[in-house]
Amino acid sequence: MRKKGTRQEWDRVRSIAANMFEQDREPAEIAKDLGVDDQTVRAWRRAYRKGGRDALVSRKPPGRPSRLNEAQRKTLAGLLLKTPRECGFDKYLWTQQLIADLIEREFQVKYHHDHIGVMLKDMGFSHQKPQRRAREHDPVKVAAWRAEFWPELLKKVSSPAE
Repeated sequence: MRKKGTRQEWDRVRSIAANMFEQDREPAEIAKDLGVDDQTVRAWRRAYRKGGRDALVSRKPPGRPSRLNEAQRKTLAGLLLKTPRECGFDKYLWTQQLIADLIEREFQVKYHHDHIGVMLKDMGFSHQKPQRRAREHDPVKVAAWRAEFWPELLKKVSSPAE
C-alpha cells in the first residue's frame, strides 16, 4: 500500500533519490534512508536511467476532466451545506440522486447518481447517516431527568443490598 503524501512531497522524495543515484548509492540503502521499498527505488532508478530527472516527476492523473469547473464545485459545496428544502426540493436529507438533480438544475450538467459519491469525496465531503431520535425527544427534559433522577438510580444500584 502506498504511503500517504501529496504529489509534490513524492516529487521531492524522488528528487532526493535522484541525488543519491548520482552518488552511486545502493537501492537498499536509499530505500532505508527514504522509508520506501527496495522495489520502488529500483523502479525509480530504471526510470531515471531511461529519462533522467524528468522521468521521476509525477504526471497529472489520467482521466476525463470534471464537467464542473472549480467555481461550480465551490457553488455546489455551498448549496450542499443547506438542506434540500432550502434548495427547493421536498426532501429533508441529501441523497446522491437528489444531488445529481441539483447539479443538473443549477449547472445544466448531467451526472449519474453513482458517480456523485466519488465526486463528493474528492470535494472533501463524507457520507453521513442521520442520528435516529424519537420525534418526541426533548433535550431540556432529558437534561432535567439526568440531573434529577439519574443520580438517584445510581445510588440505588451502587448501594449494597439490604
